[in-house]
Amino acid sequence: MKIHLLLITFLLIFANDVLSDHAFCLDFLPDPTNLSHKIQRPCPVVKSSDADRKRAISVATPANNSDMFTVSFSCLVENEKPDLCRKVENAFYTAGQIISSSIKFNTPLVVNASLVDFCKSAGICQSGTGRLTLGGAGPSRFIPIEKDQRVYPQPLLKQLDIENHLEYSPYDINALFNSEGNYWFEEDGPIKPDQSDFLFVILHELIHGLGFCSGWDDHSEFLGIKNMITPAPLLLTTSTGQVIFGGFREFIFDKFVILLSDGTYLSNFTTELNKFSGIGTIHNSMNDFLHYFINTFPSSPEYQITQKMMNISTTSKSLGILSLNKTDIKDAFILETSLIPYLPKSSISHCDYTTYTKSSDFLMRYLQDPGVSLKKSIHLGGNYENGPIGPKLAETLSLIGYQIQNLPNPFKNDKKKL
Repeated sequence: MKIHLLLITFLLIFANDVLSDHAFCLDFLPDPTNLSHKIQRPCPVVKSSDADRKRAISVATPANNSDMFTVSFSCLVENEKPDLCRKVENAFYTAGQIISSSIKFNTPLVVNASLVDFCKSAGICQSGTGRLTLGGAGPSRFIPIEKDQRVYPQPLLKQLDIENHLEYSPYDINALFNSEGNYWFEEDGPIKPDQSDFLFVILHELIHGLGFCSGWDDHSEFLGIKNMITPAPLLLTTSTGQVIFGGFREFIFDKFVILLSDGTYLSNFTTELNKFSGIGTIHNSMNDFLHYFINTFPSSPEYQITQKMMNISTTSKSLGILSLNKTDIKDAFILETSLIPYLPKSSISHCDYTTYTKSSDFLMRYLQDPGVSLKKSIHLGGNYENGPIGPKLAETLSLIGYQIQNLPNPFKNDKKKL
């Protein structure tokens, strides 16, 4: 039986304002029962001194830029599977080297990674359909930048050397993986048809952790209304516990998303959504806000935009990433909008599966095909010189703010092993 493994993205919904006296962030804590588990934390504004920035840069610039990922690894199956723990930790190191060969980091990133038996710890066992949750990774915190009216992932914001910012989380990327996955590692010999290359899995997830994800999603857990697509809702609290609805904010990723039908930027939809009359209203509690929103938003003109977006998000090849200095839609990086019904965390936040299978930009599809190694995927995509970080993926990371470099790819193919 052929098994397709769903790569789950941690998309953290924020609720803060970068210069608010009562700002707070929303972080996620790895939890096998809820891979999108989020909690609110106070986020005071901090100022990085010149000395701190210089010290960070001096620590973070080894000559070959190859040691920019520090992994804090916790293996909770060490007693039962010590060899697996060793292989997983080594794979994280290799993934960091691969990413560092394509991205020039000014500041090192810290990854909080855990390997856990989902079945024993939480009863999350393989389903009858053959689909097994492998886990995922994402930015530990999203931080809004008021000047840009958008939200940035912490790993990116640290590279931009912002002087005043909300307090960073101790970790930059959080990662949680299931020890019961049928993983394959390079030292294991030929990959079997039902195995997943663990390096492929974590490389994909770490790219999500850098910010390859959209704020447009189903946010019904915050807004109380299902079957609508919006950017991330902005909810502020006062010192007395009142809730202020601040409207909707895109992630920086969304700044470059267009409609492939006519080249319209999705940001235009965000602008229209933020004309909702309820923005700025003050409520005594979160329950009061939800009652208000549920009873007013569906009858507003802005609600129709969310329904239009639901239709767009389930129409194949309707959205893409395009640089602001390009005009030819054919240059766009096509996003995943073929899934029906809409699949939260998979739709929009991945590239189109059909278009980029057997291409140099295969890495950020929402499914990984078992039995196909990372090196085999590179080979099927035409042996792109920069390995798994394909040209359109590299351009997207550059657009959101990372500095791309073309160092020798440390992950070379050996055709005899393909």
